[in-house]
Amino acid sequence: MDNFSIAIVVTIVLLVVGGITYSILYEKKRKQKLKETAEEMGLTFSPDGDPHLLTRFSDFKLFNVGRGRRMSNLIQGDSGEVKIAIFEYKYTTGSGKNSKTRHQSVVSLHSPDLVCPDFTIRPENFLDRIGSALGFQDIDFDDHPEFSSKFVLQGSDEQQLRQYFNQVTLDFFTARPNICVEAQSGTMFYYRVNKRIKADKVKDNLSEAYEVFGMMVDHA
Repeated sequence: MDNFSIAIVVTIVLLVVGGITYSILYEKKRKQKLKETAEEMGLTFSPDGDPHLLTRFSDFKLFNVGRGRRMSNLIQGDSGEVKIAIFEYKYTTGSGKNSKTRHQSVVSLHSPDLVCPDFTIRPENFLDRIGSALGFQDIDFDDHPEFSSKFVLQGSDEQQLRQYFNQVTLDFFTARPNICVEAQSGTMFYYRVNKRIKADKVKDNLSEAYEVFGMMVDHA
């Protein structure tokens, strides 16, 4: 091997090692910031998550996709009215060269005051439009084409959902693109597809989730 080839190999190794080191340091700093944020909010922090909590979430669609499902950096507490869980969730889809591990921050809010039909709502993409044409569920509203073009809405009882998603609710979600919500009576999950929230934005993200939760609790 000539000197030029050796230099290339050494450079690649240094880049890989540097990348791994940076990733380790970044995650360590992130965990520390999340722990501090939890303490500021009067909540507990569990860096390794809670497998029992993840098991309790297994009835929800989000937690039945892919494999290698794992919760981490869990912040949780109970305000007396609402049980709060903020965590990072990852899972893997596909196999071989086509496998992909997805990471996202999730907020869970639990309260008996939340009464709603079960549903999931997420941003619509091109593949969803093809799926809809092939018969996959996507509940659209003729009188609100903007909502229908932005979101995929699914649930077990379409008639109930058409009643629940009145004009106010449709307007509310339309004004908040790129969010995902999955809910059943008592529990709501709020997240963005494949997006981890920066550690210093956790409070803001929780406030956004509370806006959706409040709208649903006050739903007429």
